[in-house]
Amino acid sequence: MAKINLTDGDKNKWFQYDIDTEVCLRLMSKAELRAINKQAKKNSGLTSADQDEIADKKLGREAVIGWRKMADHNHPGFILNGEPLSFTPINIDLLMTKSFKFSKFVNEMCVSEDEFIEEPINPKND
Repeated sequence: MAKINLTDGDKNKWFQYDIDTEVCLRLMSKAELRAINKQAKKNSGLTSADQDEIADKKLGREAVIGWRKMADHNHPGFILNGEPLSFTPINIDLLMTKSFKFSKFVNEMCVSEDEFIEEPINPKND
């Protein structure tokens, strides 16, 4: 049976990114994605900046809610040049534009309705 998620409320969920880091993402709607792309196109025309880079930054800022080390929630989980990479809007932009792996992860997971469907803990089979 196909399960479809058409809720209007925000859905956030922590996803495992690598062996010891998790990223909290918000489920993005089609309307939100269209608005991001429309704004990126407009901004690109005004500034001559790359439209895809603008869209990546906007998506990251809308979809990425946080990141942390799985075993130690006080540690951000990401390391850049030997230093912890704190969760900030500028660091979201950095990862969305410089890390193909992170950008791909966010782009795929934030629109995957199936990943956000919560299954009942103890379903009853009557």
